[in-house]
Amino acid sequence: MGGESLQRPALAQRIGLSKLAVSELLAGLEVRGLVQVEGKLGGAPGRSQLSYALKADAALVLGFDVGGTKIAGAIADLRGQVLAETTEPTVQSGAADLVAQLGSMADTLCAQAGVPRFRLRAGAVGIPAAVHPITADLSLAGNLPGLEGGNLRSSLRDALGVNVLIDNDVNLALLAEIGQGTDPRRGNAAFIALGTGIGGALMINGHLLRGAHGGAGELGYMPLWQIDGPGVPSLEERVGEAGIRRDYVSRGGDAAHTVRDIFAAAEHGNKTARDVLDAAAHHVARAALALLALLDPDLLIFGGSIGSRPEFIERVERLVSATWLRPIQVVRSRSGGRAGLLGALDLARGALLEELFGTLPTR
Repeated sequence: MGGESLQRPALAQRIGLSKLAVSELLAGLEVRGLVQVEGKLGGAPGRSQLSYALKADAALVLGFDVGGTKIAGAIADLRGQVLAETTEPTVQSGAADLVAQLGSMADTLCAQAGVPRFRLRAGAVGIPAAVHPITADLSLAGNLPGLEGGNLRSSLRDALGVNVLIDNDVNLALLAEIGQGTDPRRGNAAFIALGTGIGGALMINGHLLRGAHGGAGELGYMPLWQIDGPGVPSLEERVGEAGIRRDYVSRGGDAAHTVRDIFAAAEHGNKTARDVLDAAAHHVARAALALLALLDPDLLIFGGSIGSRPEFIERVERLVSATWLRPIQVVRSRSGGRAGLLGALDLARGALLEELFGTLPTR
């Protein structure tokens, strides 16, 4: 029961339950205000002829995408329709203030959407860190001061008033990308986010790959050239914004130029800028080829302020296609800068639907 109303027989056929079981479920959902009768579709009198639809605003979900410089937040209904959305600069004064900021943003979003706070039933937060899949302990959280080694789950639950799921922000971006239709049939995909730093997410046989500590897909730490000291993000040091600028300056480029300026110079034929971007693409292509060799995805999705630029994707795709033995689809993120936020909403909504309606049988 997504965006359409259905009669009981049609609903029973769609979800694979008996008509009696569906009738009992619908009766309970009516009492709880989660479905509504939208009238008859015709036919003989009787409740079996009534058309039922999900009451999408009966329960709402909250999603946040926490970045090193800004936080995006939104509220969505049970059908995934975004009702309110906002963005704020990220506080830089530690975990307690970050949790307080998210609580305040939840109030703002409820006011924008015109909904009471008690309608919020579930939440999800994306963090630029490795999130332990069991304990939710955070690691590799260098871009957020005061979060390394911490655990936000209980404090977020208290601040937001709902159960909160926490996951890596790029994992959520990949969930959103598959859900937004890059190719829903692709169960083996990798998302490479490249901007201030570099992050990654992996989906194998339809499931996110998280690893023992939640750090699967952290491409920035790949030691492609040499084994550095503990915690040194070797790849990120070369292909993140700071690394690209360092390379540009070392080749004689203007130290005042931003990465955006470097892309603009390359577009206008500046050889130094082109060489720098070619080198960065070469590094990223090596990392992508390592992923292909180990995990065999057939879809690579690029996002982030650098990774989503078509001219950069073309450079990487050319190198990967010339080297890899099988066809590989390399695409730009369809969700853009909202991918992490949409993924957080998807994660929260999926958890809430399962809580409300149970796990539906698969065919």
